[in-house]
Amino acid sequence: MTRPRPVPRDLYAVAAAVLLVTAAVLVGRYVYTYDDLIVGWPPLLGRWDPHLGPGTPAAVVVAAAVVAYGPAVAARLPWRALLPAAWGTALAWTWSLALIDGWERGVAGRLTTRQEYLSVVDRWHDIPATLRDFNGHILLHSADNWPAHVAGHPPGATLTYVLLDRIGLGGGGWAGALTITVGATAGVAVLVAVRALAAERLAR
Repeated sequence: MTRPRPVPRDLYAVAAAVLLVTAAVLVGRYVYTYDDLIVGWPPLLGRWDPHLGPGTPAAVVVAAAVVAYGPAVAARLPWRALLPAAWGTALAWTWSLALIDGWERGVAGRLTTRQEYLSVVDRWHDIPATLRDFNGHILLHSADNWPAHVAGHPPGATLTYVLLDRIGLGGGGWAGALTITVGATAGVAVLVAVRALAAERLAR
């Protein structure tokens, strides 16, 4: 009599993630019913809008390539080559998704709305003074309160775009490109952290 194969721990993690997201959706929909939560697609601030665009072909190609060859390539590459490969793949994936909406809507215009970081760049005339007074503008009913994304994150996030503007790279295009480029390093950070805390085999 053969013993049943143990369930991989990864499946437990996936199941827990599915339960967490499901709970967030259900609670979000319930709260949203009473207008206490202003989100379009709980738990996300967005709306369900499947569509195609310029970046769609690239997104399909990247996704198919990663599914077909990703695990084998990740297992075979030397560690020092794996990290830039992971970053490059994340860049390709994120850029292709962003460009589904085109350059203006998908990249250049994302951080320029009234609730985003670039709307307050001109308020940072004196950086040290603004940092000292930052907390005084977080609450919704405070004087000259920060927009949602500025108030909801540490000041270093906004300061990054302020400094980008100061060196002559202002505007949504540069800000969007920097955000995508830096954000794509998250996968590399996960690889490094898992290798340091567990093992390289698990990271791969």
